Amino acid sequence: MMTPANQNHSPRLGAHFDAWCCETGQFLGRGDLRGRRLAFAARLDALPEAALDQMGIAHADIPRIVFRDLFSG
Repeated sequence: MMTPANQNHSPRLGAHFDAWCCETGQFLGRGDLRGRRLAFAARLDALPEAALDQMGIAHADIPRIVFRDLFSG
């Protein structure tokens, strides 16, 4: 089991990925949550609400945005 010390993203972002995978029926392996996509997601997740609001997105939208080229919806 992965512990918070071994995670390369925040628990909040991990929860958003879990919820998005459940909602869309998509499964993502550990390899999908590494590299450029996770780095992009982590940068978005680190932004304050006001910045995300200006972009027209919410923290819960981050997984959909990061994987938009792979999954529609």
